[in-house]
Amino acid sequence: MAYRLDHIALLVRDLDESVAFLTDVLGLTEMPNPMGGTAIRWIEIGDGRRFHVQAGDISRVHVEKQTHFALSTSDFDSVLARFCRDAIPFSDMKGTPGAINTRPDGMRAIFLEDPNGYWFEINDAQG
Repeated sequence: MAYRLDHIALLVRDLDESVAFLTDVLGLTEMPNPMGGTAIRWIEIGDGRRFHVQAGDISRVHVEKQTHFALSTSDFDSVLARFCRDAIPFSDMKGTPGAINTRPDGMRAIFLEDPNGYWFEINDAQG
């Protein structure tokens, strides 16, 4: 039996605020809701990958930086420059503002927190 990831769903406080972070800050693209309606908003990551956000009570959701959503980019330096230019706060895994993680294999990563407390890693992994 073989599986492939179809999508991920995140529960959020405010759909508009969350979609604004995902599209305006991270630069992802909102796609039409394949089920219709407006209660769920779909975000395209690339290569047919997607996830959706829907509003609800997130008071029982426990989020830590170690549990994060990781996105790779082929132009990490441009993404980093845009975040710096637009004063978008990011940190390394330890929480040092403006710092970059560098793994022993050379992969670089930064972390951003969305309005719901979810963590997004942006890295330059090439695999």
